[in-house]
Amino acid sequence: MGLAALCISGLAFAQKDVVSDVFDKYAGAKGFTTVNITGDMLNLVAHIEEQRRDTTFTSRLSELRILATETGCDKPDAAINLRDEVYSKLDKSAYKEMLSVKQSDEDVVILMKESGGRVSEILIIVGGKDDNALIQVKGDMLLSEMAEMASHYDMKGFEQLKKLEK
Repeated sequence: MGLAALCISGLAFAQKDVVSDVFDKYAGAKGFTTVNITGDMLNLVAHIEEQRRDTTFTSRLSELRILATETGCDKPDAAINLRDEVYSKLDKSAYKEMLSVKQSDEDVVILMKESGGRVSEILIIVGGKDDNALIQVKGDMLLSEMAEMASHYDMKGFEQLKKLEK
């Protein structure tokens, strides 16, 4: 019994999560831009900006990763829909779906790992013909801070967080 549990837990640790797999797959690929900001960098930015405004929220972020398709001549060679690719493989029992928008040319879903009013991870997945983005934010956040995040980071996909206010 103990050996079986050890083997199963070992397998769980050996598997990478779907989000990391997609980031790894497209990092450096033609038509994609990948940004990975560590918690140390986010804390440095918060420290630099603390004179100008309250940065308590920013200092509690541990990681911010962005994967987005580029526009113009550097578009990916093949048709890609990150929403379809990520969402179909994601363990949906670990996330709460906070927002879903379906349009003729674009689908957006915002998922959160939340417990006791604290958010440990946010996933913003945008998939469509022209725009594709995968944004992962990790840290210790309050649901009420999502709009602040949207206004603080002027990056593709973050405008979707403003929809959570409504």
